[in-house]
Amino acid sequence: METWVKYALVAAVFLSIKNIISKNLSGKYKYKDYLIYAISFSFIGIWSYVFITGYTPKKIENSDILMILFRIAIVYAIIDPSIYNAYKNCTNPGEASSIISMEIALTFIISVI
Repeated sequence: METWVKYALVAAVFLSIKNIISKNLSGKYKYKDYLIYAISFSFIGIWSYVFITGYTPKKIENSDILMILFRIAIVYAIIDPSIYNAYKNCTNPGEASSIISMEIALTFIISVI
């Protein structure tokens, strides 16, 4: 089995767990509340890792700054709220996940083009 397949299978398992957790949290909290806590915990965790391990992040190339900011804007302004509300308003997280998973076909088509 190729290495990428192993990583993809691990990601699939943990994405399924994340989806079930997301369904549970979306029924209890507004997206903004969830986002505040999630980003805060992530910030603390990431910078703790950086300081504890002494890791030095690679300098961002100027040409990539706008791309990174654009990706962050898409994720936090469009994708995450849409997924969060899809889970919030469905009865089974599998229903929302099946529609969200259409991105696989769209990604394939766009990458071919």
